[in-house]
Amino acid sequence: MVNKTVPVHRCRFVAHMPSGINALAYGEHGKVACARANGDIEVWDAATWTLERRVPGIGGGGSIESVSWVSGTGETTAEKVRLFSAGLDGFVTEWDTISLAPVSRVESGGGAVWSMAVKCVKRIEEDEGNESVESMEDIMALACEDGRVRLFSVDTQGVVLKGVCDRMDSRVLSVAFHPTKNMVAAGSSDSCIRIYSTTTFRLLARLTVDTRSGEDTLVWTLAYLSDGTLVAGDSLGTVSFWDMSSFTLMRALKAHLADVLCLAVGKDPSVVFSSGVDRRVIQFSLVDNALEVQQNYMKKKSSKLYAKNWVLTGDRRFHSHDVRALALCESKPFDALVSGGVDATFIVSKTISKFPECKQERKAMFPQNPLVSLAKDARLLLARFDDHVKIWELGQFVSDASTISGPGRAGDKLDILKKERLIAEVKIKNLTNLTASAISNDGKFFAVSDLFSTRLFEIQVSPRNARAHTRVTRLREFPSPSEIPGSTSIEFTPDSKRLVLAGTDSIVRIVAISDAGFPILAQLTQHRGAVGSGNRKNASSSNVGFTGRELVSTLAVSEDSQWLATGDLANRIHIFNLDSMKHHVTVPHFKSQHTAFSFVNQSSGLVITLNTNEVFLYDAEQRRLTEWSRQNSHLIPERLLSRPEHVMGVESSETAPGKIVLWASDYMCTLDTRKPLLANDMSSTRKRKKSRTRNGSTPSKLPLDATKLLPTNSSNANDNGVITISDSEDELPSTVTPMDIDTKPTYASIASHAATRTGTVANAVSMQFTYGPTMFFGFLRGGAEAVVVERPILSVIDALPPGFYRKRYGT
Repeated sequence: MVNKTVPVHRCRFVAHMPSGINALAYGEHGKVACARANGDIEVWDAATWTLERRVPGIGGGGSIESVSWVSGTGETTAEKVRLFSAGLDGFVTEWDTISLAPVSRVESGGGAVWSMAVKCVKRIEEDEGNESVESMEDIMALACEDGRVRLFSVDTQGVVLKGVCDRMDSRVLSVAFHPTKNMVAAGSSDSCIRIYSTTTFRLLARLTVDTRSGEDTLVWTLAYLSDGTLVAGDSLGTVSFWDMSSFTLMRALKAHLADVLCLAVGKDPSVVFSSGVDRRVIQFSLVDNALEVQQNYMKKKSSKLYAKNWVLTGDRRFHSHDVRALALCESKPFDALVSGGVDATFIVSKTISKFPECKQERKAMFPQNPLVSLAKDARLLLARFDDHVKIWELGQFVSDASTISGPGRAGDKLDILKKERLIAEVKIKNLTNLTASAISNDGKFFAVSDLFSTRLFEIQVSPRNARAHTRVTRLREFPSPSEIPGSTSIEFTPDSKRLVLAGTDSIVRIVAISDAGFPILAQLTQHRGAVGSGNRKNASSSNVGFTGRELVSTLAVSEDSQWLATGDLANRIHIFNLDSMKHHVTVPHFKSQHTAFSFVNQSSGLVITLNTNEVFLYDAEQRRLTEWSRQNSHLIPERLLSRPEHVMGVESSETAPGKIVLWASDYMCTLDTRKPLLANDMSSTRKRKKSRTRNGSTPSKLPLDATKLLPTNSSNANDNGVITISDSEDELPSTVTPMDIDTKPTYASIASHAATRTGTVANAVSMQFTYGPTMFFGFLRGGAEAVVVERPILSVIDALPPGFYRKRYGT
């Protein structure tokens, strides 16, 4: 077998700094909203824990402190639920989750908003016949800087002020609605919790928490249980439980070593979760025999407790810094606790009913669509940040892959002839955080976009030894925002003659950048609801149900610049012919949402990956799945399907025809489409699980009976410097060593042994975990060199302020 080694540019100079998580909110429609400190709001699908979309923050809008889903009518369908946020800019903003634009912005009237709570209540009105009519109404409470709690009514027209509660002499930090009574609780910075009436807006009671001498206690968070018990977390690290029928303290537990910043409660009134500055996620339970439970957990004697009381029943430490937000996902089939904080890590703790023995998943700190793009011919790398972009020129090796014999060894490094250099840093005057960017293959143009406008720049790179600096010029002749709005995805054609823009209005526009005036060649409206425009017979019948507008999330252009593929979050994938500028075919609808797709080399084959990590290969020219995909897509190894991280990109190299590289934040997978994944006569291999994949979703189905799965060998990639890519079409050599009798057989050894006997290729799939966390992977022109952009977690942590530390005696 002949192997080729490919030099790898292992880039760690892209200092992407993910923003901290300030707030989390779970909606009954199965979505989790995650608000970050830079103003961005992410929407996660709780069924697969896929990052669906990212709402860009408003430039200079300040930090978002609270986020909430509002139904308006009490319904929990995705079409009826609305997204609201509030923060230190003093505005309440409603967001359109399709166009990502703000629908309305209402000033709080009291300065910065520190907390927001929403409650759906019944409203009785009289109609024209003086008859009582019952309807549902959402009430929103805002904790304002000026010491007042403001109540707003949320209707179809927007947010309307309902009333203002009595003023207090301190800042309001937290609010919570009583589940059944017309009361709202407000925590302040003067060691008090105040209870107000939501009808008269008058003060009903004042509760005082513990204090230290000379210092006020800050009540950072409040939550009501379904039985009416009020739970509070304060700056002393105390979690207190209050009886709202008598306004008395039931129990106060000093469980944390520092401030309690967040609480999470669900439908069960006997379980509460808390966390804060000390990074511990603690579970409290209401138990009958509190003394026995407390002694078993603390392993020490305890004083006499009540027969039924709140006790600490478990704790875990998931984060490296302060935990700012918690959210419980309890709707079937979800059972998870989501946490986030200053370290910007989105962590999902699954099967929370088994806490603290539950499993955790750390999600990637990068968006699903990569922040980095590559100019393959010009050897330039562009990285997008919130308000600027940076462009680097890649370095060069002393030797190329042909001078390296064999697959190399772990730790091998190539000598550097020229080091990478930063050639441009462009500050963008944007209204929102940047949403998309791309650079042309020839390195002459790059495009960036925020929510409202798309801009095209020309770049003239100066030689390394020249005194002149790289020149970047904005092309003013490019169409204005009235013609081309903001973009959610941008792609240049490989010939660098056309620019493809997926607009926030769900229209895909194709602009000729090689012609004067930058004319718009085509406007493709299929993602606004049209099915199979001009070619309805090619559309899948399952797509007919999608009649609405949806966000275009993915673009791909074939290497010969003939085919364009576009995909949206309704899982509609359309393919267009760029020669005729007409719709060509609609890809059959997959049951699971696609995460990435790309054309393979110089062919019309489109590789599509789903959020179940399944892989399909679609022939655009023939309008059908390829023969390999029909025979093998249902046989993807379980060790790829079970990976918690979804595929972020697909790449292929001219040096290895038939090879496809799938990459995610923590792994890479090489798939050889010239080889079958399973022999027809292998009856002893493990059967494919028919029930569910790791995320609870059922794999997409092909019109084939797929019941078997063949795990394959480990990766053939090295740790540093080079990646080994096989260009041989030969099968495994006949001298494969049989399984050792004294060694416990593994699936890989069984596959290798079976391949030796039957002549079946068993190494069609290989995985490696050398690189990560990976922000980008791609090949330069010709496939002779690869580029990997990494952002090590330790580099992110080092850039954060120091976390909480308390010195203990003797340490």
